[in-house]
Amino acid sequence: MPNDAAVTDASAWRGADLAGTEGWSHRLASAEVEELAAALRGVRSRGLQTTAITRADFPLPGLAPRLAALVEEARTGRGFFLLAGLPPDRFGEDDREAVFWGIGTHLGRPVSQNSHGELLGRVADQGRTYGAANTRGYQTRARLDFHTDRCDLVGLLCQRRAKEGGLSSVVSTTAVHNEILRARPDLLPILFRGFHYSEREAADSAEGVSARPIPVFSRRGGVLSCRFIRNPIETGAKRRGVPLTGPEQEALELMSALCAREDMRLDMMLEPGDMQFCNNYTTAHARTEFEDWPEPGRRRLMLRLWLSFDERRPLAPDFGEHDGIPARLPA
Repeated sequence: MPNDAAVTDASAWRGADLAGTEGWSHRLASAEVEELAAALRGVRSRGLQTTAITRADFPLPGLAPRLAALVEEARTGRGFFLLAGLPPDRFGEDDREAVFWGIGTHLGRPVSQNSHGELLGRVADQGRTYGAANTRGYQTRARLDFHTDRCDLVGLLCQRRAKEGGLSSVVSTTAVHNEILRARPDLLPILFRGFHYSEREAADSAEGVSARPIPVFSRRGGVLSCRFIRNPIETGAKRRGVPLTGPEQEALELMSALCAREDMRLDMMLEPGDMQFCNNYTTAHARTEFEDWPEPGRRRLMLRLWLSFDERRPLAPDFGEHDGIPARLPA
């Protein structure tokens, strides 16, 4: 399939068409909640640590077929889903963490989220400044612009909401591709060619920059996939001492603007117990800045899983790191 072909499958949606609908939001039935509670009791009785729990340790005979259908929807359909209905008044934070991990084992294989090999991430303000050395956006309260992560499926569990802000947004990157194809097809070759990245792909290079460009859009076997993390693209250009050209800057600006456009994105406020899962090849996600509570025990907290699908997506050889971030440093 040529690079100038529009995507016509279910992944190419617009937020304006999904807002007010319920097809992407799924609520746990009471029998499914009971099954999760039984699986939790089983791992607790054996004293298993959360990240040691396997799919076999967390049997969900009734819920598993539904989870299989949801992950297939994320993998080959709409590209994301919200799983709600885990009652926070029944499951405390430690129990919600174990349930989230247990559900994740039925959706894919957990992979490392950083160079320390962390498998279950905490997304919370650590008082750091976004853009500072050795700081990643999820460690701050700053707005996080639309981006993809280095895995097949990213999951977020809401443990606590912020006092104000912290709205979550998802956008279809295949729909963004289609809009660029319609409005500015001259910029698509730049996005298919890609950019040099700083950050984790370049951790083992002397210059701190990827040796080759990594495409924003690429195709393999007729399947379009997206990778878009703007900050390391711009940092990579600075480190190389090769400024982005005018058209390159324009392509990045258009990509960011379309992702954030009101009719393209879908906004949602995650409540305690809500679990959001997004396919990183067909969607990008973002978060608004937030104001936190003064009390430590009330401050905004999300838990994050990076998962690899059991059935992998066909990806171009130059797609870049997508199976987590290899552990390179002591935990």
